[in-house]
Amino acid sequence: MDGSTISTALKQAYKPRRLADGSLCRSQLFSTIPPERIGLDGEFDYHGLSKRVSHCLTTNVDGARCLKVRQRGRVVVLSGQLGSPYQLREIVDLALSVDGVDEVETLGIAVVDAC
Repeated sequence: MDGSTISTALKQAYKPRRLADGSLCRSQLFSTIPPERIGLDGEFDYHGLSKRVSHCLTTNVDGARCLKVRQRGRVVVLSGQLGSPYQLREIVDLALSVDGVDEVETLGIAVVDAC
């Protein structure tokens, strides 16, 4: 089989379904943005999750500006410095409250007196 035969076979195999109102049903797979790719304003953003977590932390926690927020899929990776060890629990809870976060890694956090 050559490429055109496969392409023709795929086009024939896919037949869009009609909904009750007569409109065509499109696959949900390509019409929604995964939660980890939603940006600050709801647009597609490859690093959207880390930007939303960073925004949440800087607006709600003093001293969170010294943290670097990265993402690996739906996992948020925090590194940097905090002013007290008590902030760590608050920061993890806030990060987990952001839509799309499944887990928070905090291995790269150091506690220093002044951040």
